[in-house]
Amino acid sequence: MPHTISAANGAGSVSPSIVEGYKARRESRNKIHDLLDGSIGVSYIAPRPRSGTLRLLFTTAATANAALTLHAQETSFTLTSTDVPSMGMRYVLDGSLDIDLNAELGHWWVEVGFQELTS
Repeated sequence: MPHTISAANGAGSVSPSIVEGYKARRESRNKIHDLLDGSIGVSYIAPRPRSGTLRLLFTTAATANAALTLHAQETSFTLTSTDVPSMGMRYVLDGSLDIDLNAELGHWWVEVGFQELTS
């Protein structure tokens, strides 16, 4: 499989058929200061690591539910991808964890809110 998600606590791994959605953003942490003379000062701080949502496609209810159960673990996860290596990261669940059935196609979607970890 080109995509694998593994739990750091050894609880297992899942391989979605497709990572259909990968939406990530990096928020600025710069501090802007209004100065007495009317100008501005800036304290430069590196942006936060990536955060966003992964949209994972599974072809069976069993594998989709396994992904849901895996992401409910109190641990971090590693995403590796041979298709898109730059998508790889270590992350934690942040936000919601959703499952949805596309009845027309018989496919299951799992959406995972994530926050990338850099250390």
